[in-house]
Amino acid sequence: MIRWQHLLNKLSTDDPVLQEKLSLWQTHPDQTPLAIIQGFSFISANRATLNYFGTHYDAFVNATPYDFSPRIQSSGRNSVEFAREMILEAIAGNHVDFNWLHLSQQGNELPTRINLYRCYLQQQPVVLVELQALNRRNQVRETITDGFAHIPKEILSTTLEESAEAVYITDDDNRILAVNKAMCRICGYSAEQLISHTPSMLEARNLTQGEETDCQLALKQRGSWQGETLKKRSNGSTFPAWQSSRRIVVNGETPYHVNIFSDISTQKLLENQLTTRAMYDTLTGLPNRFHLKQILNGALEKLQADPNTLGALMFLDLNGFKNINDCFGHSMGDRVLQLVAARLEAGCIEKADIARMGGDEFTLVLQDCSCKEEVQLFAEQILSLFDSPFEIEGQKFFLGTSIGIALFPTHSDQAAQLISLADTAMYCAKKSPPHLVFYNKSMSQAAEIKLKLINSLRHAHSLKQFKLVYQAIVDLHTNQTMAAEALLRWQKSPTEHYEASEFVPLLEETGLIVSIGQWVLEQACQQATLWRAKYQSDFKISVNVSPLQLEHVDFVEQVINALEMAALPADALILEITESALLRQPEQARLTLNRIKSLGVSIAIDDFGTGLSSLSRLGTLPIDSVKIDAEFALRLSDISGQKLCYAIVQLAQALDIHFVAEGIETQEQKDIMTDMGQGFAQGFLFGYPSSVEHFTQAFLVEKHIA
Repeated sequence: MIRWQHLLNKLSTDDPVLQEKLSLWQTHPDQTPLAIIQGFSFISANRATLNYFGTHYDAFVNATPYDFSPRIQSSGRNSVEFAREMILEAIAGNHVDFNWLHLSQQGNELPTRINLYRCYLQQQPVVLVELQALNRRNQVRETITDGFAHIPKEILSTTLEESAEAVYITDDDNRILAVNKAMCRICGYSAEQLISHTPSMLEARNLTQGEETDCQLALKQRGSWQGETLKKRSNGSTFPAWQSSRRIVVNGETPYHVNIFSDISTQKLLENQLTTRAMYDTLTGLPNRFHLKQILNGALEKLQADPNTLGALMFLDLNGFKNINDCFGHSMGDRVLQLVAARLEAGCIEKADIARMGGDEFTLVLQDCSCKEEVQLFAEQILSLFDSPFEIEGQKFFLGTSIGIALFPTHSDQAAQLISLADTAMYCAKKSPPHLVFYNKSMSQAAEIKLKLINSLRHAHSLKQFKLVYQAIVDLHTNQTMAAEALLRWQKSPTEHYEASEFVPLLEETGLIVSIGQWVLEQACQQATLWRAKYQSDFKISVNVSPLQLEHVDFVEQVINALEMAALPADALILEITESALLRQPEQARLTLNRIKSLGVSIAIDDFGTGLSSLSRLGTLPIDSVKIDAEFALRLSDISGQKLCYAIVQLAQALDIHFVAEGIETQEQKDIMTDMGQGFAQGFLFGYPSSVEHFTQAFLVEKHIA
């Protein structure tokens, strides 16, 4: 651990409180579990930390905190995202402390209190990690005397004779002098057959003339031995045993060897079963995440012997699997995962090692490749395995997959980092058909930018960086402004401005959209009340609703509270729901929309025409209007585009609901939509999204004066 002491002594800090701790740790370098992080990886750790995780130095260095963690923390947070966020906050100079669930190298859960401190190593910022176990496994109990010194020898002799563990005593020539009943029962010999013989008849391994066992050698050298050995019964069968032996000298001259052992066959069987469970996924029977690391490490070691070959780690995520769980339940989802595992095994088990990471994520380790093109071809074959549907009880399930690929040693020669890189590539693959992407450095840079953006978003609301802008919704025939759509914007700084499409997906990914969406609803309702009181009594406000908001158990109550706080009539509020929100949990969505409709609130389907299945549900849902997606407005210049828009307008009229044409930018587009029927429109032709002051002046004050 010279490396640790060397780095620890080089650490410096400008925090006087931390400097005092640092001095103490430098004086006692192995007393408290400590480690150093540079970037997002460990660069060193002391002996206490290695013992805590049950690992060794070489396996720990270059690993990340989330390599020793479950994928999801008990709080529900993603371990990778959470750990990186905490590290970045520590590097920013903040003292960070939080509870964290670690996993030891053997897979045991380690609830831990983490403290992160920013230090400097050769003028470069690093993070010093202090770990505090939240369990009692390291507590030292007070020792008390065992009391054997006061027990009569007759009782001790009887206890020894009746013990469940085998006991035999030998002399200095290794001849058996005494045995207990358990010794005879376990080994199948009588006392007469054992006494005066050597214990070699109990050894499963045949010893050569003059050869001594490890136990005999240890007794001569240090007077005691303890360990696992293989014993042989009288019938020739063998069994594993745990043996303890001690050399005792009586009256200063007569040596005896006391040997105690127990049959641990049952324990070994259980141990093997537990090892199998720890290394294999119980649902699919495939290797799990821990086993995958062993496979990868083996492949990397093999690669060192033949550096001209290439290996690949493929990270697979199933496209559309969540819909199966939502619609058919987790039991059916589990059966589908088993079919996926079976198909992967049948399709590539001779070419790749397969593992299940958890959920709907799988990995393939491909070795001995000649070039990147070979890996590409194999990945395309994997994609083709999903061309056919999975069938259970007559029900067909169509699934796709996204594959991210990291090459070794090209991209990394560390197992943990390869998994992280392939995972990053997989997330990029989900967004880019044909859903097959090789890792490149720009992905990590994009991931870091995203992480920083998410971290900033968490504080944006408290820093009052969010604001609302409004876009007019006008009557196509009268040109009168009937309503406004409230749109969220993020003014991170005077020079950094974000449109909703740039950050709302991140709000949804982190779950922040629920609280921010509620704030938007309340602000929009209050503004609508002011406009109705001063300028236009029938004015309406339209607010977008995320699928996560719609699924929230308190969403209807949030709508009621927003209306009551603003004293806004329910019929003045329009909630815009995307088609995708109706697909996630259709029955729950229908019940929630019916409750909202019963309040008197209007409901609009946003971006209508881009989804695939809402048409069939329109007649059964309490919908007041459809907002025709802006893409259709772009196609109004050709006949086919006009026919599509006309078909949607006709459908709306047949169902007795309104239509709003989005994205109207030219007079020609407005005229075409006006000729199709009575409806509404919004777009740059009527006005850009603008602040409260500008909207009030342009669409309400001037119209009010006129």
